[in-house]
Amino acid sequence: MASRVIKPDTFRFTLVLGLLAALPSLSIDISAPTLLAVQQQLLAPSGLVGLTITLFMFGFAFGQFGAGPLSDRYGRRPVLLIGLMGYSLAAIGCAVSATAEALVAWRLVQGVAAGACAVLAFTMIRDLFEGDAARSKRSYVTVVFGLAPMLAPSLGAWILGVAGWRPIYVIMSFAGVILLAAVMFGVAESRAEPTQGQKPPLIRNAYRRVLADRRFIGLAAVNALSFGAMFAYIAGSPIVLMGNLQLSASNYGAFFACTAASLTMGAWVSGRCASAGVGPRGLLWVSLVLAAASAVALAILLAIDVGSVMLLFPLLLLNLFCRGMVAPNAQHMALEPMREQAGTAAATVGVMQILTGALSSAFVAVLMPLMGPSGMTGVMAALALASLGLWLWVSLYSDPAPVGAPVDA
Repeated sequence: MASRVIKPDTFRFTLVLGLLAALPSLSIDISAPTLLAVQQQLLAPSGLVGLTITLFMFGFAFGQFGAGPLSDRYGRRPVLLIGLMGYSLAAIGCAVSATAEALVAWRLVQGVAAGACAVLAFTMIRDLFEGDAARSKRSYVTVVFGLAPMLAPSLGAWILGVAGWRPIYVIMSFAGVILLAAVMFGVAESRAEPTQGQKPPLIRNAYRRVLADRRFIGLAAVNALSFGAMFAYIAGSPIVLMGNLQLSASNYGAFFACTAASLTMGAWVSGRCASAGVGPRGLLWVSLVLAAASAVALAILLAIDVGSVMLLFPLLLLNLFCRGMVAPNAQHMALEPMREQAGTAAATVGVMQILTGALSSAFVAVLMPLMGPSGMTGVMAALALASLGLWLWVSLYSDPAPVGAPVDA
């Protein structure tokens, strides 16, 4: 069996980690086109069917919260294998659900399992790689799971048209089983043995240690605020582009795919820069400044009512490209010193992202009826500026990395 283990420095390993990290977004995006069909077939109110997304996201956050500390204590493989088994079984539960209530319950379970798998993908990068190699691997994993929003909605719509909504969940289960086999037979345990044979603390004490590190929290918040700015675009773009700017549904799909591709390209460029030895600090400065500048320009254009698709498109491409650069570098700098609490730290980064994204979309929902399209771009600009300002604080005033932590150039 040892000869079959996938070597961490190979493309196959990057692909496995990328697919594990992509499980949540794939599970949401591929099922999004099915909501109306589920509502009609199960004779359920639209609000109840919408909970299949909401509770999946809640489970996703909770799964990260629990899986990180448990993997620090018991190892990555056991938690990951249980998560993949739970994901596959929950997908089958969704496929055979006779009522909307049952579907919602199974989606909650599926979200918990998907969250556990996603957080461990990034934890394993911290376990196995250091310095520029870690940043490069994290960037390329981001490229893999960044393809999900470009491909999954179209795939879900096609399957729905050919076979209905239930086979989509069967396909999710099948994907979970394939990943389960890949991890079981091809991925070795990555967690280092605890210092002096001591087991890491359980959940409460594990988070207490991580949250006490001001520099880590600052970097995690920089990443989360940047994610929130992107999520404001995701939440508000259908109304702004199709409602206010009269973009057709098909053109909106192409527009959204281009911006998602720009995010993926940013992550790829980050990986190439890391391989060339370019330090994360410089990349963060450039990407955060450009992200803030593009978001402020978007807000100004729509505030003075001169926004058009042709004006917004390059600014949104730049903004999403910068997000692709920010994520792997901010996450790397946050997680690099967290050797023995890598799972807990990665879970904290993930949960902060989800919470900030939820708050961002809530602000967009509240402000757009009052401010129109500026409700979306105003939230984007505010969060992008907050991310840049917090990075300035981290760079100048936060505590230095712990003794013995790698120092980037």
